[in-house]
Amino acid sequence: MKNCIRRRKAFTLIELLVVIAIIAILIALLLPAVQQAREAARRTQCKNNFKQLGLAIHNYHDVHNAVPFGSTIRNRTSGNPTRYLNRFRRFNGHLGMLPFIDQAPLYEATMSYLHNGRNGREAPWNNGVPCVTAKLPHLLCPSDSSSSVQAVRAKTSYMFSHGDSGWDHNPEWAGNGGRGARGFFKSIKHNGQNGHRRFRDVTDGLSNTVAMGERIVAQAGGMTIQSGATGTKGGIQGGRRNPSACVASVGAGGRYETVHGSGGRLAGVRAYDGSPYFTTVNTVLPPNSASCKHNNNNNHNQDGVMSMTSRHTGGAQVLLGDGSVRFISDSIDSGDLTQAPVTSGPSPYGVWGALGSVSGGEVIGEF
Repeated sequence: MKNCIRRRKAFTLIELLVVIAIIAILIALLLPAVQQAREAARRTQCKNNFKQLGLAIHNYHDVHNAVPFGSTIRNRTSGNPTRYLNRFRRFNGHLGMLPFIDQAPLYEATMSYLHNGRNGREAPWNNGVPCVTAKLPHLLCPSDSSSSVQAVRAKTSYMFSHGDSGWDHNPEWAGNGGRGARGFFKSIKHNGQNGHRRFRDVTDGLSNTVAMGERIVAQAGGMTIQSGATGTKGGIQGGRRNPSACVASVGAGGRYETVHGSGGRLAGVRAYDGSPYFTTVNTVLPPNSASCKHNNNNNHNQDGVMSMTSRHTGGAQVLLGDGSVRFISDSIDSGDLTQAPVTSGPSPYGVWGALGSVSGGEVIGEF
């Protein structure tokens, strides 16, 4: 009987290495495509969140004949400056919009807490206020990363536009808060004066005016633009009157020399706080530029240049006054950034500034 020798079929080492190399190449080619597809989905959801906020603004206006407040203030009694007629300290428009995004119970619980008063602790950083710790998905852009800063509180990626000026948006000081506000959202001043913006005030047209914009939620320990930090140089003496000074305060890799201390790289970490530090943007520096507070102390009650930022490549999304959402490129025309902001007339900051002002009278083409 003839012996038959059976040879076992198998890959040689070289063939195996070739197969592994091919698989590695395919993964390297496909992974960026998968990541891009995921980011496209996140960006779409981010856009949809903005649209929901736009619808809420319009429904709010239908009911109250005004857009939501940019920031509230406690009204002092005439006889005793330490006593207040209300407890609505520095809450922003996210509170007013709650009933119009299917959050009426949260709104009612919050308003009940504010009306009853809790020894002066009724503020958007008090964890006892119901809305402060209610983490709603619509307030965060899915592209944004999470932050460990003040982890218990609700955060937001969606900020209120105060137009083409970084001047006096905060109403906490001396009754002149909002003095230079040219944007879609206004602060409620002392005694409720000039507190709300109406659609009829937007004479440049709702489709030509930015209502809200994105900002990256701050990360713990962050020192860069893309970690949500806010610089403390180039501020009131420079950045507010000369935005190019704010740009100059940022070094290589978008890293600030100094940032605000006191536990806060502050953008977005208090979703309902109307301070510019936390939830405002303006149309001065282009998207993904620097943000600078107006001086170097650690006080939160300050204004300054608060630029839009995002994790979308090449720009950031904005909500326009008519409820539409547009993507704004980092390279949008921003005019002469050495100029001081104006209180009336056309913006000095090009197309970008014109999109922020509600009544600048600028002619805006394609953007």
